[in-house]
Amino acid sequence: MPKPSEVLVFIDNDGSARELTEAEKIYVDTEFSPFDGARPYIKSRYDQRNASGELTGYLQRQRLPQDVSIKPAPPPSPPVNTPQAVAESVLDVVRKHRPE
Repeated sequence: MPKPSEVLVFIDNDGSARELTEAEKIYVDTEFSPFDGARPYIKSRYDQRNASGELTGYLQRQRLPQDVSIKPAPPPSPPVNTPQAVAESVLDVVRKHRPE
């Protein structure tokens, strides 16, 4: 049986379809309890809307209408440089170049 990440695409609110990002693949492949509110929302049909009234959600690739093309996954987001991350980076450089 294939993993969910191999059979799902993501439907954006404008109705376009795209491949899953690496983070989404990990998310949909995670085992969830049927009662877990954090589990992925998988649509049973293309035009089904979520609780917010939007088209967004995961859909089985085979349920995608033939006239809807699948775009590639968006590139990964760059890491966020928080003040803490910048400080740790500076400390690493100082430690590497500090005379002993």
